[in-house]
Amino acid sequence: MASFLLRHNRNLFARSLFGNKEHFRLYFQFKFQSLGAAANMLHSYSSSSGPIRNDFTDLTCPHSWYPKAREKHRRVILHVGPTNSGKTYHALKQLESSASGIYCGPLRLLAWEIAKRLNKVQVPCDLITGQEREEVDGANHKAVTVEMADVSADYQCAVIDEIQASKISIW
Repeated sequence: MASFLLRHNRNLFARSLFGNKEHFRLYFQFKFQSLGAAANMLHSYSSSSGPIRNDFTDLTCPHSWYPKAREKHRRVILHVGPTNSGKTYHALKQLESSASGIYCGPLRLLAWEIAKRLNKVQVPCDLITGQEREEVDGANHKAVTVEMADVSADYQCAVIDEIQASKISIW
């Protein structure tokens, strides 16, 4: 009985695969058209030594990347120091005093700790990680893991904690 069902299902699959090829043709035609559209959306980069190229691997003009992000007027502060020197403490004090903000941490537990701390001092803060999402009514602050950060929103203060060059490829 089982061999009959397997043979019958295999025959149905073979008939659908070899009989009506229109579905597969349309599917692959759509995929290749999408690929062509993506290739047409490549930005033109030029260098002083050669002609204009359409190459997404060209890394010679980073100033032309992310034009909307470059339109924003912002101040970047890099706080570097030894362990237990108060880097995160000072950044969180600035975050608390701002009207809106986001804390980006490398670990879920660290984001949870910051959200709990901000909510404890009466600064409503959402917690958004890959595993959980706790939204507080009226919250203008967010504590997130780096991969869950909303980069399209505007914040008065953004704290990116534990930036390490060795982990950038993971993010």
